[in-house]
Amino acid sequence: MRLRWQWTALLSLSAACFVGCGGGDTAAPTTAQNGTPAASPDKGTAAVPPSASIGVDVPAPEEDLKIEKPEAGTPEATIYEMTQLWLKPVPDTDDIAKQRAARQERNEKIIELATEVIAKTHKSKEKEHLFNLAVHRMLEATLQLALSGHKESVDALYEHAKVFHGRDPKSKAAAEAGWFLAKFANENAQHYANQEPRWVNEFAKQARAFADRYSELDGQRAVMLLIDAAVTCDFYGQRNDAIQCYTAIRQKFADTPQAEQAVAPLRRLELVGNTVDLGGPTIDGGFTTVEEFKGSPVLVVFWSTQAQPFVEIAPDLIATTAKYESKGLAVIGVNLDTDESAIDAFAEKSGMGWRNIFQTDAAKRGWNNPIVTYYGVPTIPQLWLVNAEGTVVSTHVEPKQLEVELAKLMPAAKSVKKTAESKPEVKTKQ
Repeated sequence: MRLRWQWTALLSLSAACFVGCGGGDTAAPTTAQNGTPAASPDKGTAAVPPSASIGVDVPAPEEDLKIEKPEAGTPEATIYEMTQLWLKPVPDTDDIAKQRAARQERNEKIIELATEVIAKTHKSKEKEHLFNLAVHRMLEATLQLALSGHKESVDALYEHAKVFHGRDPKSKAAAEAGWFLAKFANENAQHYANQEPRWVNEFAKQARAFADRYSELDGQRAVMLLIDAAVTCDFYGQRNDAIQCYTAIRQKFADTPQAEQAVAPLRRLELVGNTVDLGGPTIDGGFTTVEEFKGSPVLVVFWSTQAQPFVEIAPDLIATTAKYESKGLAVIGVNLDTDESAIDAFAEKSGMGWRNIFQTDAAKRGWNNPIVTYYGVPTIPQLWLVNAEGTVVSTHVEPKQLEVELAKLMPAAKSVKKTAESKPEVKTKQ
């Protein structure tokens, strides 16, 4: 196959001139089986926010080449041909197979042309701009092939990242290869996280690797990859990776808006294993806190009548909580509505009997709720679990797993109460 020969040629070139190859030692994960984008994540919550750093910057032809009529046989001429090929539209047809075949043929040809330019320019400082343009186009085309499910191209992306980093770890080409690899993992995380959660971990790993290696060279991309990875990991419940990405932002980019954005989510993610300070005014005019229920497990539910994902799971959620409330479970709702009457109507219709925190100050309702802003709550519904000792067990309980998690906590609650009830009275001597 032509692409196999092109990749082999590039690797041969790397053996000859890219001395000291380094970089990641992770084997390339494979793409989803058919390589086609899946629907938005079915999480029962709002969809994960669109990534801010995954767009591909496609330079215009005049940016790829500064001269109008390149001399035939020169690297400039090859780049010009490559750019025109990239801009050429695919056949206008409803036949998806034909469109896919046309894109594959175009990408393979671009890789072939880019490889020729790289071979002619990699030793010349004067032609480094041509070298970098060819690297960009080659990586761009390889990414498209990899995302379509082409296994050799997946392997090629990982190999290119090693080769260019080994050639010169401070070069634009090295950073470009690292970014395209992170982008590949990101795209797969966005599309296939539910089926293959490892893509979320891989995206986080590649984002951190890019930040570690290329922050000085390309700090903007580094911080955006980290925030994208942190948000994605947080959304899919990959707590450790989320903490690592948010922490890297705080440490490496302390003076950026993203570092400030990382404070609240980190505060929430680091609650596990610790006590939580959570309380507020209730809709009936009282006040409630998690602390007052110590001795019983507590479920905290962030919800709103305006959140369709919550409305869809509400019947099962209310039935499950009612079952366990009779066994000692306490439930505190943190409501994000702005209209008090909507909550009353929903509670009456659904049979919800939770204590609901609802801010009396209208300016602190909705997403301005102090609890939400303090802990950086990203989506609703969100379920937190606190055990009978007052320690946070999880800030990311899947609704479908709630009953399993509650069943684990209830024996602990009973034993705590039993110990307290059976503690012998200590009598003092008269």
